[in-house]
Amino acid sequence: MKNDAELIAENLLKLIEERNLTINRLATLSGLKQSTVNSIFNGASKRPTISTIRKLCKALGISVHTFFDFPPYNEVEK
Repeated sequence: MKNDAELIAENLLKLIEERNLTINRLATLSGLKQSTVNSIFNGASKRPTISTIRKLCKALGISVHTFFDFPPYNEVEK
């Protein structure tokens, strides 16, 4: 099972591909440092903060709720 950091990176990658963005462009649009965004994608950031995720979501034009509205986070853990 993937950890939260891997799920976040996977979802971000899907979203930037859908919008024809690059990681660099996402960093610019979100006002985050390139190194911060890179660390999310390469797994160095194990727990991205909600503040960081909020900035990324704003740059992508989505809500934080929408960002986390995908199957791994919608399943009830048993």
